[in-house]
Amino acid sequence: MRKVKMYVSRNWLWIVVGLILTEVFVKMAYAERGYVAYGGEWLTLPLVLMLGEGSRGVGDVVRYLFGTEGGYGSNED
Repeated sequence: MRKVKMYVSRNWLWIVVGLILTEVFVKMAYAERGYVAYGGEWLTLPLVLMLGEGSRGVGDVVRYLFGTEGGYGSNED
């Protein structure tokens, strides 16, 4: 349970954005179809969370490549 709490506290912004976008996309899909059906619009939240993890990973790679892992102003030689 502790891992879940840490994940939610670390990704709360992505979760909120994903939930809002899921609601918008579900309403759009239902309005376009004219009836209730379950489709790919329900994958919005998982895709947003994967986008968040991917962007964090790219940021880590860029920091590694440019040697800024120690933070701003570090004197590493």
